[in-house]
Amino acid sequence: MPDPILPISATGIRPIEPVMVDRAGAPGSFAETLKGMLGEVGRTQSEAEAASQDFVAGRTTDVASTMISVERAAITLQLMLQIRARALEAYQDIQRIQA
Repeated sequence: MPDPILPISATGIRPIEPVMVDRAGAPGSFAETLKGMLGEVGRTQSEAEAASQDFVAGRTTDVASTMISVERAAITLQLMLQIRARALEAYQDIQRIQA
């Protein structure tokens, strides 16, 4: 006969606690959030460029980290473009409502 399934509390494993968000360190406005995201896009782009140049110049042979840097930069740029598209759609919707 198989062992019975014990409740989580009987196994000694604690359930995962919820993540508490510290609102004190959060940016104050949507504009500040966008500025921070643009800075992140710029930072990842420059890191990817530096990693690519290091690889091409032969200063590093780690293809994986170079590709990760390039993909991270591409993903952050795509995310920013999607946010831009959604913000533009929202702006156009507001203009249509006012007309």
